[in-house]
Amino acid sequence: MRRWLPWAIAVIAVGGLPGWFSASGRLSREALAQNKASPTVPKLDRTVLPPPAPEFKGKIGQNYKNSQPDWNPALPLQAPAGAPNIIMIVLDDVGYGHLGCYGGPIQTPNLDKLAAGGLRYSNFHTTALCSPSRGALLTGRNHHAIGLAAITEAATGYPGNFGNIPKSAATVAEVLKQNGYNTMALGKWHLAPYTAYTAAGPFDRWPLGMGFEKYYGFLGGETDQWAPLLVQDNHFIDTPTRSGYHLTEDLVDRTIADIRDQQQANTGRPFFTYLALGAAHAPLHAPKEFIAKYKGKFDQGCDKVREETFERQKKLGIIPKDTVLPPTNPGVPAWTDLSANQKRVFCRLQEVFAGFVDHADHHLGRVITALDEMGIRDNTLIIVVSDNGASQEGLANGTLNTDRYRNYFPDTVEEMLQKLDDAGGPSTDPHYPMGWAMAGNSPLKRWKQDTHAGGNTDPFIVSWPAKIKDGGAIRNQYHHVTDVVPTILEVSGLPAPMSVNGVKQMSLHGVSMAYSFTDGKEPTHKKVQYYEMLGSRAIWADGWKAVAWHKKDTPWEDDQWELYHTDVDFTEANDLAAKNPAKLKELIALWQTEAEKNNVLPLDDRRYERAADPTRPVAALSKKQYVFYPGTSILHPLAAPQLQGNKHTITAHVEIPKDGAEGVLVCSGGEFGGWTLFLKDGKFHYAHNYLKLKEYMISTPKAIPAGKHTLSIHFTPGERHLKPDYTLGDVILSVDGVKVSELKGIQMAGQYSAMTGYGLLIGRNTGTSVSHEYRAPFVFTGKLDKVTVELK
Repeated sequence: MRRWLPWAIAVIAVGGLPGWFSASGRLSREALAQNKASPTVPKLDRTVLPPPAPEFKGKIGQNYKNSQPDWNPALPLQAPAGAPNIIMIVLDDVGYGHLGCYGGPIQTPNLDKLAAGGLRYSNFHTTALCSPSRGALLTGRNHHAIGLAAITEAATGYPGNFGNIPKSAATVAEVLKQNGYNTMALGKWHLAPYTAYTAAGPFDRWPLGMGFEKYYGFLGGETDQWAPLLVQDNHFIDTPTRSGYHLTEDLVDRTIADIRDQQQANTGRPFFTYLALGAAHAPLHAPKEFIAKYKGKFDQGCDKVREETFERQKKLGIIPKDTVLPPTNPGVPAWTDLSANQKRVFCRLQEVFAGFVDHADHHLGRVITALDEMGIRDNTLIIVVSDNGASQEGLANGTLNTDRYRNYFPDTVEEMLQKLDDAGGPSTDPHYPMGWAMAGNSPLKRWKQDTHAGGNTDPFIVSWPAKIKDGGAIRNQYHHVTDVVPTILEVSGLPAPMSVNGVKQMSLHGVSMAYSFTDGKEPTHKKVQYYEMLGSRAIWADGWKAVAWHKKDTPWEDDQWELYHTDVDFTEANDLAAKNPAKLKELIALWQTEAEKNNVLPLDDRRYERAADPTRPVAALSKKQYVFYPGTSILHPLAAPQLQGNKHTITAHVEIPKDGAEGVLVCSGGEFGGWTLFLKDGKFHYAHNYLKLKEYMISTPKAIPAGKHTLSIHFTPGERHLKPDYTLGDVILSVDGVKVSELKGIQMAGQYSAMTGYGLLIGRNTGTSVSHEYRAPFVFTGKLDKVTVELK
């Protein structure tokens, strides 16, 4: 066994000697130049040179009989002695006031138990959006500095928003892997650039290219929890079809299996597990029995639930007893002003959300139990965090079909009322209304996407029985998601690397939180943290915060800056801008400095319009004619031919056996919108599912005889509408080049499944069924040679 010091192992393991130090043993000028993004970099011993690579110390004779081996140079690197196992659990869109241990109304006994034996942080912050928070969480750098100003699909072509984490910001998984850890990722990724959403990659920003040895989950921002679009390692795989399947349960099953595999291999290595659940991002999906637990629990309305949560938070000590509850967020009507139907729909959607979180907690409890059963709980560091505040993206009324409001045609309260019993089940794609987001962020202002506290103040739980003895304590130190990586490196006995895989690293922008594991009274080591999201801005420094909310499509010069002394005004209730203009001016200037250091500029308040930017590169080059083959992977909508609103012809080249055939030839989308070509009852059919509102169907009048055939549809667009976003068009069905049927005036939506990723698929329909005429996967039983798509 090697007897190097822990730091020596790390120095050699991560990237080798070149680029770590200058000849004098100090950081090189190039390395220092990269440290422009933060004034608070963890201290390293900059005077010690790493040891040389191990030499062979055996004896080599003429043959093995007069030789002596030395296995030391060939052994895998070992983590520092005592380095803990690490599990990082990332919840999605879970607000400050949702979990039971944070005073929330949702039953989360397993997370509550974890907090009771560990620590809860009351002043922990994220970026206010998923991809940026996840990138900062895994790299320890500010989100603009690593090109993640917003979600990866919203890249704009500027250094702060390429949507592509640079190799100069290696993930903590890469560092740990090269220092003796096994690494595994499960669940939501949302860190691959939109140009990599293809079966051909590039894979260097998929999990296996970013330091993880195993991956099982979904690449994008959301997926259907009952029928997810999944990736295993570097491959798209078909959706599981077993009865009662739910993604949360599947992810936890695989997490436990992966950890058991790692442990029973008995290599002596610790593990780093990154478990990022889809819960509780839309679509809100949960088993009926979990939803039923909350029937009637929210009938008092979001205003009252917010107040009740606020009072529990004060009793728990999560917030100071003199905290002021700010007024209702702009745009949220008083509960008493809602109609009876609105109240009924809104309550049901919140019950579904609560069931979703409760269900996630139930299965996370299985992970903790498994650790206990394996006898490894004591030296396992568990971190639980949410990526941003509760989401207002359900807008005023919520929805049972998010694809509808993405196409500017949201479902009405009256429509939802007819389907409430199904809410949360496989036939729905729900999100709650924004009033419940306000309640879920209690007692804070605003919500996800905002730089006020409701957008970026989140639950943060740490459990490590071997080291944290102050069980159940609350920590009030101010910290940020960039601080997690420095913390992990410190407790693992590893320095921040100056080079990884030959690439010089930008310095970490966070500070370690490890001091707070044992000392709840020491002042925060954090000095400054800027914020920017979709044009809104904020900065915190030494207990003061300046914040400006930006209204889309208005001049930034018109934004009203607010000033809060957050050390004594946790909820940003008392604006001191008028009373202390000098402090406000100081902070605004500091924000500008930090913005320039971190590639924040130019400010950009666009949302969906970014995806329509004609200068953007594409995931796959466009062609006039495409050829697709059976047995291939699904094509993500970003990489598939762009058919919506465009003239196109789709042709399947088939051979029908004597006893006939049935099944899907080619499809795109799913239950909430898309199109499909299939054979059923001997006939050739084209079905177009318009946002689950109407299914247009055209079929051949006769069965297709045995033999080889070309089966085609030709779509000709007509009038284009913008709100709602759809194109009217006509469809012609042809067999062997001869027109046999025609259907006029179908509605084709502007986008289908862009977020969930259900794109073009040949020979089967994975996920949910596009048409009600069949049940997925409805694999084609004849011989399918190929499918061609021609675009004009």
